[in-house]
Formats: sequence, structure tokens, C-alpha cells
Amino acid sequence: MEYKQEHMSKWLSTGKFNEKDEYYTPECLVKAIIPFVNPKWTVWCPFDTEDSEFVINLRENGNAVLFSHIWNGQDFFTYEPDIPYDAIISNPPFTRKLEVLKRLYELGKPFAMVLGLPILNYQEVGEFFLNKKLQLLIVDKKVSFDGNTASFNNSFFCNGILPQDLMFAHLENNNSGKNFKPSRMKGIANAEN
Repeated sequence: MEYKQEHMSKWLSTGKFNEKDEYYTPECLVKAIIPFVNPKWTVWCPFDTEDSEFVINLRENGNAVLFSHIWNGQDFFTYEPDIPYDAIISNPPFTRKLEVLKRLYELGKPFAMVLGLPILNYQEVGEFFLNKKLQLLIVDKKVSFDGNTASFNNSFFCNGILPQDLMFAHLENNNSGKNFKPSRMKGIANAEN
């Protein structure tokens, strides 16, 4: 616990912390990708802790799951698990999405990342995807991460995961109002617990 707190403190003090990066994916959104994940795969969740919805739901799917988080000194841009893995699935820091995508393609593993669909309008993102394989699993609701109505759709940007390049998924609700169910992943405020 002390090790985790020490790394969290260093991370917060570097100026790299951005509140927009700390939204934890609700279970209803995670469940949209699960049917496409081979249960025999070992999956690395690089922006997650043991109580992440990705880790919990992938384990329920039968997957072996490796998880890592910057809080524990495991920076996605410099860290890779020693144990072999088959795919990478998570919700990356919002402000570093293009850097994350570059690293994912460098690693060369199948991946599924939660990203906001509006990034397709960003010129640098559009240019980045030229000559790269991209798959999209678009959910039919703007899922809330905090119980408030979401302002844009977050869906899965994938490579090597889906049977088709463009797919759609239905969600029962958008995780807001009376249907709000927070992620079980603990945030900075209660990371010590």
C-alpha cells in the first residue's frame, strides 16, 4: 500500500495528472466488448486495478487477466508485462489518446480501447489512422461514467478483436439517473482503501 501511495504521489506531482483522465468505465459499457473476446486469451488491462470492471468482467468471461496502473509505477508508455499476453483492453487516459494509439500499434497485439467517437473529427487522429487497420464497436447510447448525462458517445476502437470492421451494440440503458451504477474501480480519493 505504501508503494502504491508513493507512486501515486510522484504521478500527481509530475503535472501529468489530468482530471479528464480519471473516469472509470461502467460495467454496462465493458459488457459490450466481452462477447468478442476469446475466453482463451490472456488480456492485459494497462490502465486498470484489480477492481476495474474490465478485470472483473474479463475474468468472469474465463480470461486470464494482467492489469497494471500508473499508480503502481507501471506506466503504459514504458511498461509491458513479463508474462505473454494475447490482447490489450481498457479505457486509456482521455488526454493521451493519440499517444496510447501509437503505442498500441507499436506493440502489435489485438486491442480494444474505449474512446470518444468525436475524436474521429480530429485532424491528427484522422491522419494517424491512414493506412492502419481500425475496427469500431459503436454502442447505441451515450454512456455516463459519473451518473450525469454524457455529452458524447464513447465506444470501442479496436484492431484484431471484432469479426467485422464496423459493428454496433445495444445497451439496456445509458448508466445515468436511476440507472446509474458506478464502476467498482476505486479512484484517487479512495485509492488507499
